[in-house]
Amino acid sequence: MLAGDASWEHISDALDTHSGFLARFTAEQKVQTNEVGRLWLILPALLATGAPRIELLELGASAGLLLYPDRYRYRYRAGEWGSGGHLLEGEERGAVPAALLSGSFEVVRRRGVDLAPVDVTADEGVQTLRSFIWAGQEDRFARLDAAVEVVRREPPELIAADYVEVLPELLAEPADGLRVVLTSMTTFYLPEERYQQLLSVLARAGRKQPLAWVSLGTRGDGIEGSSLDLTTWPGGETRRLALTDYHLAWLDWLGECPMCDRPWNPRGHAAR
Repeated sequence: MLAGDASWEHISDALDTHSGFLARFTAEQKVQTNEVGRLWLILPALLATGAPRIELLELGASAGLLLYPDRYRYRYRAGEWGSGGHLLEGEERGAVPAALLSGSFEVVRRRGVDLAPVDVTADEGVQTLRSFIWAGQEDRFARLDAAVEVVRREPPELIAADYVEVLPELLAEPADGLRVVLTSMTTFYLPEERYQQLLSVLARAGRKQPLAWVSLGTRGDGIEGSSLDLTTWPGGETRRLALTDYHLAWLDWLGECPMCDRPWNPRGHAAR
């Protein structure tokens, strides 16, 4: 937030000169880390839904950067996916199946819910996100810059609200395609009672129309790192697709390709 007025070479001077502003900023501004590199982990789960058309609804969306999985190019050991300008890649301990990467989908709606959404169509919003990237992480700055360009061409719908509270209303709307709820490292911060409420809301909605929940982030089941889980309704079946590092260092795909050999069924998820 001190771009142009401070540098790491003279950090002590900056801390003294701008102490008042920094004290206010750290007291008032909640941490907002909207790392678009997480899409490299999330994309295979979106493909695993088998849906040709999806409505994305992200809970804890920050600036909504993860609502654009179709705007990037991805590289995995088994091949590439997408034709976007910015490449996303990482280390695979267990490879994402090539059959999964042969799939495709269209994103027909992009919505995000956050207590304090960040508007990156304004320079102040961009600076807010940049202020939470550690010094020297030039690859993260490059990904953020690319993501801002994507969002500014087609801004998402961002809703300022408690996502557990507004989710029933949002899920009650008819969907143009499969509605995919996305959470990325946000459910950690819910008290257990609120987390159970979230699960109940999803289950009730899934009994009324097809629904998928892509969850990056695991709550307390003792695994190393995190996980990528896919829950689909009707049925409410949860598949653990991969284990992941918290900071994007690696992805370990588990097992085979779910639904790769099953045609999409609009009345459910995949024909059995």
